[in-house]
Amino acid sequence: MRSASVTMGQVVISQPVHQHAYETALAAQQATLLRCFVTGICDTGRGLTDPRFRRWLPRAAAERVERELRRRRYPGLSPDLVLTILRYHVPATAYRRLTARVPRLRSVDLDTWAHERFDAAVARWLRRVGPPAIVHAFEGSALATLRAAKERGATTVLDVASAHEYALRALREEGAVGAPSGTRPRVREERELANYLFAPSEYVVRCLLDNGVAAERIVRIPYGVNPEQFVPMDGRPDGKFRVLFVGQIGLRKGVRYLLEAWRRLDLPDAELILVGAADADGRRALQEYAGCYTWVGQVPKYEVQRWFQRSDVFAFPSLSEGSALVTYEAMAAGLPVVTTASAGAVVRDGADGFVVPTCDVDALCGKLAYLYEHREARREMGANGRGLIESRYTWSHYRQRVAAAYRAILEGRDPQEAVDEMDRDHQVIAEGSR
Repeated sequence: MRSASVTMGQVVISQPVHQHAYETALAAQQATLLRCFVTGICDTGRGLTDPRFRRWLPRAAAERVERELRRRRYPGLSPDLVLTILRYHVPATAYRRLTARVPRLRSVDLDTWAHERFDAAVARWLRRVGPPAIVHAFEGSALATLRAAKERGATTVLDVASAHEYALRALREEGAVGAPSGTRPRVREERELANYLFAPSEYVVRCLLDNGVAAERIVRIPYGVNPEQFVPMDGRPDGKFRVLFVGQIGLRKGVRYLLEAWRRLDLPDAELILVGAADADGRRALQEYAGCYTWVGQVPKYEVQRWFQRSDVFAFPSLSEGSALVTYEAMAAGLPVVTTASAGAVVRDGADGFVVPTCDVDALCGKLAYLYEHREARREMGANGRGLIESRYTWSHYRQRVAAAYRAILEGRDPQEAVDEMDRDHQVIAEGSR
Protein backbone atom coordinates (compact mmCIF):
# COMPACT_ATOMS: atom_id res chain seq x y z
CA MET A 1 0.00 0.00 0.00
CA ARG A 2 1.35 3.42 -0.95
CA SER A 3 0.17 6.33 1.19
CA ALA A 4 -1.30 9.41 -0.42
CA SER A 5 0.03 12.76 0.72
CA VAL A 6 -1.87 14.54 3.48
CA THR A 7 -4.21 17.22 2.13
CA MET A 8 -7.05 19.37 3.45
CA GLY A 9 -9.61 17.59 1.30
CA GLN A 10 -12.81 16.47 2.96
CA VAL A 11 -13.85 13.55 0.71
CA VAL A 12 -12.44 10.01 0.57
CA ILE A 13 -13.53 7.89 -2.40
CA SER A 14 -13.01 4.13 -2.34
CA GLN A 15 -13.44 1.87 -5.36
CA PRO A 16 -11.26 -1.16 -6.15
CA VAL A 17 -11.71 -1.30 -9.93
CA HIS A 18 -12.29 1.29 -12.62
CA GLN A 19 -16.03 1.63 -13.39
CA HIS A 20 -16.66 5.40 -13.42
CA ALA A 21 -14.79 6.00 -10.15
CA TYR A 22 -11.89 7.90 -11.76
CA GLU A 23 -14.40 10.50 -12.88
CA THR A 24 -15.89 10.60 -9.38
CA ALA A 25 -12.45 11.18 -7.90
CA LEU A 26 -11.69 13.85 -10.49
CA ALA A 27 -14.97 15.58 -9.61
CA ALA A 28 -13.86 15.87 -5.99
CA GLN A 29 -10.35 16.91 -7.02
CA GLN A 30 -11.58 19.68 -9.31
CA ALA A 31 -13.85 20.93 -6.54
CA THR A 32 -10.79 20.96 -4.19
CA LEU A 33 -12.60 18.46 -1.96
CA LEU A 34 -10.63 15.26 -2.56
CA ARG A 35 -8.50 13.99 0.28
CA CYS A 36 -7.80 10.58 -1.22
CA PHE A 37 -8.96 8.20 -3.91
CA VAL A 38 -8.36 4.64 -2.72
CA THR A 39 -8.34 2.00 -5.43
CA GLY A 40 -6.98 -1.43 -6.27
CA ILE A 41 -4.94 -0.78 -9.41
CA CYS A 42 -4.21 2.62 -10.88
CA ASP A 43 -1.37 3.70 -13.16
CA THR A 44 0.04 6.56 -11.11
CA GLY A 45 3.52 6.16 -12.60
CA ARG A 46 4.85 5.50 -9.13
CA GLY A 47 5.80 2.42 -7.13
CA LEU A 48 5.15 -0.80 -9.04
CA THR A 49 3.52 1.16 -11.89
CA ASP A 50 6.71 3.12 -12.52
CA PRO A 51 7.61 2.48 -16.22
CA ARG A 52 11.22 1.76 -15.21
CA PHE A 53 10.13 -1.55 -13.66
CA ARG A 54 8.83 -2.78 -17.01
CA ARG A 55 12.30 -2.47 -18.55
CA TRP A 56 13.34 -5.56 -16.61
CA LEU A 57 10.48 -7.69 -17.92
CA PRO A 58 10.52 -9.79 -21.10
CA ARG A 59 9.02 -7.86 -23.98
CA ALA A 60 5.79 -9.87 -24.13
CA ALA A 61 5.24 -9.53 -20.38
CA ALA A 62 5.99 -5.79 -20.48
CA GLU A 63 3.44 -5.34 -23.27
CA ARG A 64 0.78 -7.22 -21.29
CA VAL A 65 1.44 -5.07 -18.23
CA GLU A 66 1.25 -1.92 -20.35
CA ARG A 67 -2.11 -2.98 -21.84
CA GLU A 68 -3.47 -3.69 -18.37
CA LEU A 69 -2.28 -0.39 -16.93
CA ARG A 70 -3.66 1.53 -19.88
CA ARG A 71 -7.11 0.48 -18.71
CA ARG A 72 -6.39 2.17 -15.39
CA ARG A 73 -4.73 5.38 -16.47
CA TYR A 74 -6.24 8.81 -15.90
CA PRO A 75 -3.83 11.69 -16.54
CA GLY A 76 -6.10 14.35 -15.00
CA LEU A 77 -6.04 12.71 -11.59
CA SER A 78 -3.19 13.79 -9.30
CA PRO A 79 -1.04 10.79 -8.26
CA ASP A 80 -0.50 12.49 -4.91
CA LEU A 81 -4.19 12.00 -4.14
CA VAL A 82 -4.31 8.30 -5.08
CA LEU A 83 -3.73 5.43 -2.66
CA THR A 84 -3.30 2.06 -4.36
CA ILE A 85 -3.82 -1.30 -2.62
CA LEU A 86 -2.34 -3.69 -5.16
CA ARG A 87 -1.98 -6.95 -3.29
CA TYR A 88 -5.52 -8.22 -3.86
CA HIS A 89 -6.55 -7.09 -7.32
CA VAL A 90 -3.27 -7.81 -9.09
CA PRO A 91 -3.59 -11.60 -8.58
CA ALA A 92 -7.36 -11.48 -9.11
CA THR A 93 -6.94 -9.62 -12.41
CA ALA A 94 -4.20 -11.98 -13.59
CA TYR A 95 -6.41 -14.97 -12.76
CA ARG A 96 -9.38 -13.46 -14.61
CA ARG A 97 -7.29 -12.85 -17.73
CA LEU A 98 -5.98 -16.43 -17.62
CA THR A 99 -9.40 -18.02 -17.17
CA ALA A 100 -10.90 -15.85 -19.92
CA ARG A 101 -8.60 -17.76 -22.28
CA VAL A 102 -9.06 -21.11 -20.53
CA PRO A 103 -12.62 -21.07 -19.04
CA ARG A 104 -12.40 -24.55 -17.53
CA LEU A 105 -9.83 -23.24 -15.03
CA ARG A 106 -12.27 -20.71 -13.54
CA SER A 107 -13.30 -22.51 -10.36
CA VAL A 108 -12.47 -19.82 -7.78
CA ASP A 109 -14.12 -16.39 -7.46
CA LEU A 110 -11.02 -14.31 -6.79
CA ASP A 111 -12.77 -11.06 -7.72
CA THR A 112 -15.16 -11.26 -4.78
CA TRP A 113 -12.28 -12.23 -2.50
CA ALA A 114 -10.25 -9.25 -3.72
CA HIS A 115 -13.17 -6.81 -3.29
CA GLU A 116 -13.79 -7.94 0.28
CA ARG A 117 -10.11 -7.87 1.26
CA PHE A 118 -9.75 -4.43 -0.32
CA ASP A 119 -12.80 -3.23 1.62
CA ALA A 120 -11.28 -4.46 4.89
CA ALA A 121 -7.96 -2.77 4.10
CA VAL A 122 -9.66 0.57 3.41
CA ALA A 123 -11.50 0.28 6.72
CA ARG A 124 -8.22 -0.25 8.58
CA TRP A 125 -6.71 2.76 6.80
CA LEU A 126 -9.70 4.97 7.70
CA ARG A 127 -9.29 4.12 11.37
CA ARG A 128 -5.68 5.34 11.26
CA VAL A 129 -6.09 8.67 9.47
CA GLY A 130 -7.81 11.91 10.37
CA PRO A 131 -11.56 11.56 9.89
CA PRO A 132 -12.87 12.86 6.55
CA ALA A 133 -16.22 14.64 6.24
CA ILE A 134 -17.53 12.33 3.49
CA VAL A 135 -16.64 8.73 2.63
CA HIS A 136 -17.97 7.65 -0.77
CA ALA A 137 -17.72 3.90 -1.47
CA PHE A 138 -19.13 1.64 -4.17
CA GLU A 139 -21.68 -1.14 -3.89
CA GLY A 140 -20.19 -4.57 -3.33
CA SER A 141 -16.94 -3.35 -1.78
CA ALA A 142 -18.20 -0.90 0.82
CA LEU A 143 -19.37 -2.74 3.94
CA ALA A 144 -16.29 -2.51 6.17
CA THR A 145 -15.40 0.88 4.69
CA LEU A 146 -18.77 2.41 5.58
CA ARG A 147 -18.69 0.90 9.06
CA ALA A 148 -15.30 2.49 9.70
CA ALA A 149 -16.53 5.78 8.24
CA LYS A 150 -19.51 5.76 10.60
CA GLU A 151 -17.17 5.14 13.53
CA ARG A 152 -15.16 8.23 12.50
CA GLY A 153 -18.30 10.38 12.24
CA ALA A 154 -18.22 10.78 8.45
CA THR A 155 -21.25 11.19 6.22
CA THR A 156 -21.47 8.03 4.13
CA VAL A 157 -22.29 7.78 0.42
CA LEU A 158 -22.92 4.49 -1.37
CA ASP A 159 -22.57 4.49 -5.15
CA VAL A 160 -25.21 2.10 -6.49
CA ALA A 161 -24.16 1.02 -9.97
CA SER A 162 -26.81 -1.68 -10.44
CA ALA A 163 -30.46 -2.48 -9.82
CA HIS A 164 -29.51 -5.45 -7.67
CA GLU A 165 -32.88 -7.06 -6.99
CA TYR A 166 -34.14 -6.46 -10.51
CA ALA A 167 -31.01 -8.09 -11.95
CA LEU A 168 -31.41 -11.15 -9.73
CA ARG A 169 -35.07 -11.45 -10.70
CA ALA A 170 -34.19 -11.24 -14.39
CA LEU A 171 -31.57 -13.97 -14.02
CA ARG A 172 -33.98 -16.24 -12.15
CA GLU A 173 -36.63 -15.75 -14.82
CA GLU A 174 -34.07 -16.63 -17.48
CA GLY A 175 -33.19 -19.82 -15.62
CA ALA A 176 -29.66 -18.85 -14.63
CA VAL A 177 -27.99 -21.50 -12.52
CA GLY A 178 -27.13 -20.37 -9.00
CA ALA A 179 -28.99 -17.03 -9.09
CA PRO A 180 -29.65 -15.99 -5.44
CA SER A 181 -33.28 -16.06 -4.31
CA GLY A 182 -33.15 -12.63 -2.66
CA THR A 183 -31.08 -9.56 -1.90
CA ARG A 184 -27.54 -10.42 -0.90
CA PRO A 185 -27.06 -9.57 2.80
CA ARG A 186 -23.93 -7.56 2.03
CA VAL A 187 -25.80 -5.26 -0.35
CA ARG A 188 -28.62 -4.74 2.14
CA GLU A 189 -26.16 -3.90 4.96
CA GLU A 190 -24.23 -1.46 2.76
CA ARG A 191 -27.45 0.38 1.98
CA GLU A 192 -28.37 0.59 5.65
CA LEU A 193 -24.98 2.17 6.46
CA ALA A 194 -25.27 4.88 3.78
CA ASN A 195 -26.60 8.32 4.54
CA TYR A 196 -27.01 8.86 0.80
CA LEU A 197 -27.16 6.53 -2.19
CA PHE A 198 -26.06 7.85 -5.59
CA ALA A 199 -28.12 6.19 -8.34
CA PRO A 200 -27.42 6.65 -12.08
CA SER A 201 -30.92 6.14 -13.51
CA GLU A 202 -34.63 6.14 -12.74
CA TYR A 203 -34.49 2.37 -13.16
CA VAL A 204 -32.08 2.08 -10.20
CA VAL A 205 -34.05 4.64 -8.20
CA ARG A 206 -37.20 2.56 -8.68
CA CYS A 207 -35.38 -0.59 -7.58
CA LEU A 208 -34.13 1.10 -4.41
CA LEU A 209 -37.57 2.48 -3.58
CA ASP A 210 -39.18 -0.91 -4.19
CA ASN A 211 -36.72 -2.44 -1.73
CA GLY A 212 -37.18 -0.13 1.21
CA VAL A 213 -34.74 2.75 0.65
CA ALA A 214 -36.28 6.11 1.61
CA ALA A 215 -36.59 8.58 -1.27
CA GLU A 216 -34.83 11.37 0.66
CA ARG A 217 -31.64 9.27 0.81
CA ILE A 218 -31.44 8.72 -2.97
CA VAL A 219 -29.58 11.15 -5.24
CA ARG A 220 -29.95 10.57 -8.99
CA ILE A 221 -26.70 11.35 -10.82
CA PRO A 222 -26.52 9.99 -14.39
CA TYR A 223 -23.20 8.98 -15.88
CA GLY A 224 -21.43 10.54 -18.83
CA VAL A 225 -18.97 10.02 -21.65
CA ASN A 226 -16.04 11.79 -23.24
CA PRO A 227 -17.44 13.07 -26.59
CA GLU A 228 -13.90 13.66 -27.85
CA GLN A 229 -13.06 9.98 -27.45
CA PHE A 230 -16.24 8.64 -29.06
CA VAL A 231 -16.93 10.51 -32.29
CA PRO A 232 -19.15 9.83 -35.31
CA MET A 233 -17.78 8.75 -38.68
CA ASP A 234 -19.89 9.20 -41.82
CA GLY A 235 -19.93 6.49 -44.44
CA ARG A 236 -17.86 3.37 -45.02
CA PRO A 237 -16.48 1.99 -48.28
CA ASP A 238 -18.52 -1.24 -48.39
CA GLY A 239 -21.90 0.23 -47.34
CA LYS A 240 -22.92 -2.94 -45.49
CA PHE A 241 -25.53 -2.46 -42.74
CA ARG A 242 -24.00 -3.36 -39.38
CA VAL A 243 -25.62 -3.73 -35.97
CA LEU A 244 -23.23 -3.73 -33.01
CA PHE A 245 -23.52 -5.14 -29.49
CA VAL A 246 -20.83 -4.45 -26.88
CA GLY A 247 -20.90 -6.09 -23.45
CA GLN A 248 -20.68 -9.43 -21.73
CA ILE A 249 -22.41 -12.11 -23.76
CA GLY A 250 -24.72 -13.82 -21.32
CA LEU A 251 -28.29 -13.98 -20.07
CA ARG A 252 -28.54 -10.58 -18.36
CA LYS A 253 -27.60 -8.54 -21.42
CA GLY A 254 -30.40 -10.04 -23.52
CA VAL A 255 -28.05 -11.25 -26.26
CA ARG A 256 -30.11 -14.38 -26.90
CA TYR A 257 -33.11 -12.22 -27.87
CA LEU A 258 -30.93 -10.14 -30.17
CA LEU A 259 -29.57 -13.27 -31.84
CA GLU A 260 -33.06 -14.67 -32.35
CA ALA A 261 -34.26 -11.37 -33.82
CA TRP A 262 -31.31 -11.24 -36.18
CA ARG A 263 -31.86 -14.81 -37.35
CA ARG A 264 -35.53 -14.11 -38.04
CA LEU A 265 -34.75 -10.91 -39.96
CA ASP A 266 -32.16 -12.54 -42.23
CA LEU A 267 -31.36 -9.16 -43.80
CA PRO A 268 -29.33 -9.11 -47.04
CA ASP A 269 -25.97 -7.35 -46.97
CA ALA A 270 -26.12 -6.96 -43.20
CA GLU A 271 -23.96 -8.08 -40.27
CA LEU A 272 -24.42 -8.44 -36.52
CA ILE A 273 -21.18 -7.84 -34.61
CA LEU A 274 -20.79 -8.97 -31.00
CA VAL A 275 -17.95 -7.48 -28.96
CA GLY A 276 -17.34 -8.89 -25.50
CA ALA A 277 -16.41 -11.93 -23.48
CA ALA A 278 -18.92 -14.77 -23.20
CA ASP A 279 -19.87 -16.56 -20.00
CA ALA A 280 -21.14 -20.17 -19.97
CA ASP A 281 -24.69 -19.18 -20.93
CA GLY A 282 -23.37 -16.86 -23.61
CA ARG A 283 -21.22 -19.58 -25.13
CA ARG A 284 -24.25 -21.84 -25.37
CA ALA A 285 -26.18 -19.10 -27.16
CA LEU A 286 -23.29 -18.51 -29.55
CA GLN A 287 -23.23 -22.20 -30.39
CA GLU A 288 -26.99 -22.28 -30.95
CA TYR A 289 -26.91 -19.30 -33.32
CA ALA A 290 -23.61 -20.07 -35.02
CA GLY A 291 -23.37 -18.61 -38.49
CA CYS A 292 -25.59 -15.55 -38.06
CA TYR A 293 -23.16 -13.19 -36.32
CA THR A 294 -19.52 -12.11 -36.11
CA TRP A 295 -18.04 -12.51 -32.65
CA VAL A 296 -14.99 -10.34 -31.98
CA GLY A 297 -14.48 -11.32 -28.35
CA GLN A 298 -13.31 -8.97 -25.64
CA VAL A 299 -11.34 -5.87 -26.60
CA PRO A 300 -9.76 -3.15 -24.44
CA LYS A 301 -11.99 -0.18 -23.70
CA TYR A 302 -9.79 2.14 -25.72
CA GLU A 303 -10.44 0.02 -28.86
CA VAL A 304 -14.25 0.08 -28.68
CA GLN A 305 -14.49 3.36 -30.61
CA ARG A 306 -13.37 1.77 -33.87
CA TRP A 307 -16.22 -0.74 -33.64
CA PHE A 308 -18.73 2.06 -33.20
CA GLN A 309 -17.30 3.75 -36.28
CA ARG A 310 -17.76 0.56 -38.32
CA SER A 311 -21.44 0.24 -37.39
CA ASP A 312 -24.81 1.77 -38.22
CA VAL A 313 -26.88 0.84 -35.16
CA PHE A 314 -26.10 -0.08 -31.58
CA ALA A 315 -28.35 -2.79 -30.07
CA PHE A 316 -28.35 -3.34 -26.32
CA PRO A 317 -31.49 -5.28 -25.21
CA SER A 318 -30.36 -5.73 -21.61
CA LEU A 319 -32.67 -7.25 -19.01
CA SER A 320 -31.15 -5.20 -16.17
CA GLU A 321 -28.43 -2.54 -15.84
CA GLY A 322 -27.70 0.41 -13.63
CA SER A 323 -27.06 2.79 -16.49
CA ALA A 324 -24.97 1.11 -19.16
CA LEU A 325 -21.97 3.29 -20.03
CA VAL A 326 -21.77 1.70 -23.45
CA THR A 327 -25.10 3.29 -24.41
CA TYR A 328 -23.68 6.75 -23.67
CA GLU A 329 -20.63 5.89 -25.76
CA ALA A 330 -22.73 4.69 -28.70
CA MET A 331 -24.79 7.89 -28.61
CA ALA A 332 -21.65 10.02 -28.52
CA ALA A 333 -20.40 8.06 -31.54
CA GLY A 334 -23.54 9.08 -33.44
CA LEU A 335 -25.29 5.70 -33.51
CA PRO A 336 -29.03 5.24 -33.04
CA VAL A 337 -29.53 2.95 -30.05
CA VAL A 338 -32.07 0.15 -29.73
CA THR A 339 -32.31 -0.70 -26.05
CA THR A 340 -34.72 -1.41 -23.19
CA ALA A 341 -35.97 0.64 -20.26
CA SER A 342 -34.13 -1.87 -18.08
CA ALA A 343 -30.77 -0.68 -19.44
CA GLY A 344 -31.03 2.61 -17.53
CA ALA A 345 -30.03 4.49 -20.68
CA VAL A 346 -30.71 8.15 -21.42
CA VAL A 347 -32.01 7.25 -24.90
CA ARG A 348 -35.25 9.05 -25.83
CA ASP A 349 -37.61 6.67 -27.60
CA GLY A 350 -38.14 7.76 -31.20
CA ALA A 351 -35.57 10.57 -30.98
CA ASP A 352 -32.18 8.96 -30.34
CA GLY A 353 -33.23 5.42 -31.16
CA PHE A 354 -35.86 3.08 -29.76
CA VAL A 355 -36.69 1.74 -26.30
CA VAL A 356 -38.33 -1.68 -26.59
CA PRO A 357 -39.76 -4.04 -23.95
CA THR A 358 -37.34 -6.55 -22.48
CA CYS A 359 -37.35 -10.08 -23.92
CA ASP A 360 -39.43 -8.93 -26.91
CA VAL A 361 -38.01 -10.44 -30.09
CA ASP A 362 -40.80 -9.05 -32.28
CA ALA A 363 -40.12 -5.50 -31.08
CA LEU A 364 -36.40 -5.91 -31.76
CA CYS A 365 -37.15 -7.21 -35.23
CA GLY A 366 -39.42 -4.28 -35.99
CA LYS A 367 -37.05 -1.55 -34.88
CA LEU A 368 -33.96 -3.09 -36.47
CA ALA A 369 -35.83 -3.59 -39.73
CA TYR A 370 -36.99 0.04 -39.67
CA LEU A 371 -33.44 1.31 -39.18
CA TYR A 372 -32.20 -1.02 -41.91
CA GLU A 373 -34.70 0.45 -44.35
CA HIS A 374 -34.40 4.13 -43.33
CA ARG A 375 -30.89 5.48 -43.70
CA GLU A 376 -31.92 9.10 -43.04
CA ALA A 377 -33.69 8.12 -39.83
CA ARG A 378 -30.48 6.46 -38.68
CA ARG A 379 -28.53 9.61 -39.34
CA GLU A 380 -31.08 11.88 -37.68
CA MET A 381 -31.37 9.73 -34.57
CA GLY A 382 -27.60 9.40 -34.33
CA ALA A 383 -27.20 13.18 -34.57
CA ASN A 384 -29.92 13.69 -31.95
CA GLY A 385 -28.18 11.32 -29.55
CA ARG A 386 -24.83 12.99 -30.07
CA GLY A 387 -26.44 16.38 -29.40
CA LEU A 388 -28.06 15.13 -26.19
CA ILE A 389 -24.76 13.79 -24.92
CA GLU A 390 -22.94 17.04 -25.65
CA SER A 391 -25.60 19.15 -23.94
CA ARG A 392 -26.28 17.04 -20.82
CA TYR A 393 -24.29 13.83 -20.44
CA THR A 394 -20.55 14.38 -20.77
CA TRP A 395 -18.21 13.45 -17.96
CA SER A 396 -17.90 17.17 -17.28
CA HIS A 397 -21.64 17.26 -16.56
CA TYR A 398 -21.28 14.23 -14.30
CA ARG A 399 -18.42 15.79 -12.36
CA GLN A 400 -20.37 19.00 -11.84
CA ARG A 401 -23.35 17.04 -10.51
CA VAL A 402 -21.17 15.06 -8.11
CA ALA A 403 -19.44 18.21 -6.86
CA ALA A 404 -22.81 19.92 -6.35
CA ALA A 405 -24.02 16.94 -4.30
CA TYR A 406 -20.86 16.92 -2.16
CA ARG A 407 -21.10 20.65 -1.44
CA ALA A 408 -24.74 20.34 -0.49
CA ILE A 409 -23.97 17.48 1.90
CA LEU A 410 -21.17 19.48 3.53
CA GLU A 411 -23.46 22.48 3.88
CA GLY A 412 -26.38 20.47 5.30
CA ARG A 413 -28.57 20.96 2.22
CA ASP A 414 -30.50 18.44 0.13
CA PRO A 415 -28.03 17.05 -2.46
CA GLN A 416 -30.78 16.09 -4.92
CA GLU A 417 -32.12 19.64 -4.90
CA ALA A 418 -28.60 20.93 -5.55
CA VAL A 419 -28.15 18.58 -8.51
CA ASP A 420 -31.56 19.44 -9.93
CA GLU A 421 -30.88 23.17 -9.59
CA MET A 422 -27.59 22.81 -11.44
CA ASP A 423 -29.32 20.84 -14.21
CA ARG A 424 -31.97 23.54 -14.59
CA ASP A 425 -29.27 26.20 -14.91
CA HIS A 426 -27.50 24.14 -17.58
CA GLN A 427 -30.76 23.68 -19.46
CA VAL A 428 -31.39 27.43 -19.50
CA ILE A 429 -27.87 28.08 -20.78
CA ALA A 430 -28.23 25.39 -23.47
CA GLU A 431 -31.56 26.77 -24.66
CA GLY A 432 -30.19 30.30 -24.70
CA SER A 433 -27.27 29.29 -26.91
CA ARG A 434 -29.49 27.78 -29.66
